[in-house]
Amino acid sequence: MTDPINQINLVRPGGVATVVFADGGVTMRICLGYLHDPDDGVLAEMSAGHDPVPWQSAKVRDEAIGAVERRKDLDDETRTQLVEWIVATPYFEDQ
Repeated sequence: MTDPINQINLVRPGGVATVVFADGGVTMRICLGYLHDPDDGVLAEMSAGHDPVPWQSAKVRDEAIGAVERRKDLDDETRTQLVEWIVATPYFEDQ
């Protein structure tokens, strides 16, 4: 009998996690998270011009776009830039 494997996924404040698969792990954005997180928030990623972290799926990416469009704490220019950034970010195929 083999021991069961306990797997823990930690999601960083910016919505990024490394999802473990049988042959390794993949870093992906699994939720919008805290936009202003200096380590991996979408706003920090965009402002610094980093390579974007791929979204977990098209659905998660589309939910993030909707959330940014509804936010009241962003000025119109920042909101527009963030939506354009997110739209241009790749995603993993839905399973």
